[in-house]
Amino acid sequence: MKLQEQLQKVVEHLQVRPITMEDIKVPIPTVPEGIGIEFLGADYKQIIDDEGNIHKPLVNSKVIIDFRIFCEEEEVWTKGIEVTVPGSYGGEIGENSKPYVIPEIKEWIGLEGQCLITSESTIRVGQINREVLLPIATILKQDMSEMMGLDLKVEIGGKPKQSDIYLQLGDEDRAIGEEGYLLHIRDYIALTALSKKGAFYATRTLLQILQRQNNSIPQGIIRDYPRYKKRGFMLDVGRRFSSMEALRQYVKLMAWYKMNDFQIHLNDNEIHFDDTKWRTEYAAFRLECDIYKGLAAEDGYYTKKEFGELIDFAKEYGVDIVPEIDTPAHSLAFVQYDETLALGPGKGRDHLNIMKEDTYTFVDDLFEEYMRGDEPTFRFQDVHIGTDEYFGTHEELEAFRAYTDRYLRWIKSKGRTPRLWGNLSSFKGKTPVLSEGVIINIWSLDWVDAIEMIKAGYDIINSDDTRLYIVPNADYYRDYLDKENLFNQWEPNMFRDAYTIPAGHPRLLGGAFSIWNDKIAIKISENEIYGRAKEGIQVLSQKLWNKDFSGDYNQFNKICKEVDTYYLQE
Repeated sequence: MKLQEQLQKVVEHLQVRPITMEDIKVPIPTVPEGIGIEFLGADYKQIIDDEGNIHKPLVNSKVIIDFRIFCEEEEVWTKGIEVTVPGSYGGEIGENSKPYVIPEIKEWIGLEGQCLITSESTIRVGQINREVLLPIATILKQDMSEMMGLDLKVEIGGKPKQSDIYLQLGDEDRAIGEEGYLLHIRDYIALTALSKKGAFYATRTLLQILQRQNNSIPQGIIRDYPRYKKRGFMLDVGRRFSSMEALRQYVKLMAWYKMNDFQIHLNDNEIHFDDTKWRTEYAAFRLECDIYKGLAAEDGYYTKKEFGELIDFAKEYGVDIVPEIDTPAHSLAFVQYDETLALGPGKGRDHLNIMKEDTYTFVDDLFEEYMRGDEPTFRFQDVHIGTDEYFGTHEELEAFRAYTDRYLRWIKSKGRTPRLWGNLSSFKGKTPVLSEGVIINIWSLDWVDAIEMIKAGYDIINSDDTRLYIVPNADYYRDYLDKENLFNQWEPNMFRDAYTIPAGHPRLLGGAFSIWNDKIAIKISENEIYGRAKEGIQVLSQKLWNKDFSGDYNQFNKICKEVDTYYLQE
């Protein structure tokens, strides 16, 4: 029997004993002598971390775990083992059922009675953390005024009174992580988080409950946290401009559903254009540029100041902006500006000639403009370098690998995390490409293999085009995401139908859907794009935050409509 087959047999017969209250680490199953086994990961790091340590939830909680089975140079992964981790709560549980929000709360202990928020309630901020929490309290005050007509006071310090909302940071439960939070709801609401982001997300949960239940919230305990780190949405503004007002609205929409990763695709061109008419085909770059005057599109662009302010604004809402400048393909806007940069006739005028030093000077200057100084346009968040769908000779593809490596290292040297579209499986070669600290969007298995990239050391985001791409009014991708199918059938570790990786693999960061505006000539309003985004955000927020919804799709869709009353004006 071949070694790989032998390891597969071990996986098939692997037995994991039930986890008990006394366990502090995941029990490692027994394997035959000569075979190695190690814990690979869990889908909820807040319950079982990457070292296999168990952090007791409040209530019994299901977790997917996986192991790596290996011998010599061969290895296989298990295909998802569901275990139940016993909860620690030993008190009496009252009659209050879990309140529904999107995404659903992960842990809930129901008590008895209601906490009613009235015009006499106060949003109270802990004295020690007032600088961090006061902006959150201010947004919450504004939201409650607009949603419920309640003009609440915001006060710093003091003891919370009946019907107050009390915000504080605390580390008594460090396992919940940066985005997790605790809500103790009795006569007043006590909100505790490790960080600003977690505290803000807690206010989104409060608002959804209060708006659905007429300003009241059932007494109980909430312990909530996300399944995956990256919960994303990508918008192509290169082909179809979105106003800054619209981008801010997207930020609020994403925050409402605890989506945290907003990638903005800043340049692109007509996808199928006449190479003989390249000078007049539509192409656009959407950022003000000083070093190359006139590069920004005349029909719509963002000033450096307002784009930087967007990043700051989004941060207050728990959303990270990921700017993308796509090169060396999809670069017609740059070629139209300087035709000497083109790879040449017959090879695609939207391809930069990466065999020329002038190309590197141009791209260096472009990234440098937005990343230099004490207050750069691109703050210190992830930066996406594009690199998708480049075609060329063998020599040019080796140059492409070198080009990719150069800009991954360049972005990293500036203190940012670099990202790219996955293509490296198609561009095999001898030239090494940086993987450490790099994130790849796995978008098409025709171009990149997720397992291959993980083993090469990349972190990955599931951007599978077969399920997660929208191209409005096109016949080759979806016009809307199939919301029901995603809810019922899709998981963030699925790439196409039968191709999966371990749900808790530490290099699987999460998932993202994309709206590509390929059909430039077709008129479509910002509201129509927004409507498509909203449905995608709703369903992906549920799947990426909490895999277990307490009901079927009809119930989920009903709750979506009930919470879809704010931040969602079209």
